[in-house]
Amino acid sequence: MSKDYEGKIGIGQLILCLFASATLLIPIVIEPSLVFAFEKIMPIGTTSEIAAMQTKFIQSLFEAANIYDKLPAEIFSILPYSIYAFYGIVAFDLVFTLFVMISRSEILRQILRAFSIFLGFVLLIIVLANVPAIAGFFTCYFNNGFGDKLIFECIKNEGFLFFLGFFVLAVIVMINQFSSFFGKTY
Repeated sequence: MSKDYEGKIGIGQLILCLFASATLLIPIVIEPSLVFAFEKIMPIGTTSEIAAMQTKFIQSLFEAANIYDKLPAEIFSILPYSIYAFYGIVAFDLVFTLFVMISRSEILRQILRAFSIFLGFVLLIIVLANVPAIAGFFTCYFNNGFGDKLIFECIKNEGFLFFLGFFVLAVIVMINQFSSFFGKTY
């Protein structure tokens, strides 16, 4: 197992982590000038525009379903942290994959394998929290939340590309976290 991990599996894990981090390079706004996700995800001293978009989309969906008033307000204060949790998990995977590749400790590998399952469940929650954001984008559009813009303009300039890319990579990383339970990764 250690030779296999140090070879293709470890390198594959590192590539996946770097690829998941590349979601920060997805543009939120394409026109009039490119604005990438890393520019708007967590500015110091202000609120994150990505978190504000996510909250707006989710609120739009829940208001359309007439369940917004029935949900506790804490849900909307916790949801923006799901994006930060995703990047924290990716950073954890990156660092500890390198550490396990260098140390070659079977005990550490088994501990991280168990912890990986826990992180897989956290990623499942993150994925499920992102589904209403994607659906809420369309609810917001159909309820005229973006004004008189065409759908293509909204997709290009209202953050939908980021949330879609984030969702796809969160699913891939989640599957990778759970597959580690069966010994395919650390």
